[in-house]
Amino acid sequence: MPSVMWKELTAAESRALAAADAVVVLPVASMEQHGPHLPVGVDTIRCEAVCKAAAEIARTTTPVVVAPTLWCGMAEHHMSFGGTFTFDIPTYRAVLLAFLRSIERSGFRKVAIVNGHGGNMGALNAFLPDLQREVP
Repeated sequence: MPSVMWKELTAAESRALAAADAVVVLPVASMEQHGPHLPVGVDTIRCEAVCKAAAEIARTTTPVVVAPTLWCGMAEHHMSFGGTFTFDIPTYRAVLLAFLRSIERSGFRKVAIVNGHGGNMGALNAFLPDLQREVP
């Protein structure tokens, strides 16, 4: 059985999942400080792991694939702590739109976005309704 992870599939396996009307799970996270005891990638690591585990369970009844994690998000509030990457809102929207259009152009029609960073919530809530109209 092929992996649930998009990055581990062949092109033929990806096309087969698209043809099966698979749900694409898109993890969105962050790369930012989490105090002196955790790595800066903790949001990304955890979000991708949760999505992978859920997809492995879900695929027993539903075709599903986990897209590559969008590891940079909205983390301006962490910039002074070091180790942080951040987008501004227009860039975040543009990158997410590019991901969604790539998924659509690969033949997929259903996407579930899973957010792994609280700092992304305001931006996602603001522009996801528009993105839903822009990418059927």
